[in-house]
Amino acid sequence: MDVIFFIVLFLCLIWFWSDGTRSREFTINYCQSFCNQNNVQWLDQSIHVKKTFPTRKNGQVILRRFYAFEFSIDGTDRYNGVAIECKNKIEYLSLLHPDGEIIHGQINPKILGRFG
Repeated sequence: MDVIFFIVLFLCLIWFWSDGTRSREFTINYCQSFCNQNNVQWLDQSIHVKKTFPTRKNGQVILRRFYAFEFSIDGTDRYNGVAIECKNKIEYLSLLHPDGEIIHGQINPKILGRFG
């Protein structure tokens, strides 16, 4: 019985890692495109997962991931951006631009509150 438990646990860990890698790559590509469209420079070519939690969507339990990244306007400054990804869809993306926040998508404020 213990062997079956550890096999299932191992398979769940492999799925979690694989799903996280897919989600990260998707979000990187989307955020880079969004930065290019808004004439800002994506910095460090990376994003960082801040939170991951399960949520219910259309009757399924899926993972919602909160990402943070940095961008620059002229190459000498750094500003923060955030993205929320859920099942290969960017639900919310925000560039905290000094001239005003640039937002893509809408999300329930209760969900956005979990990011902080």
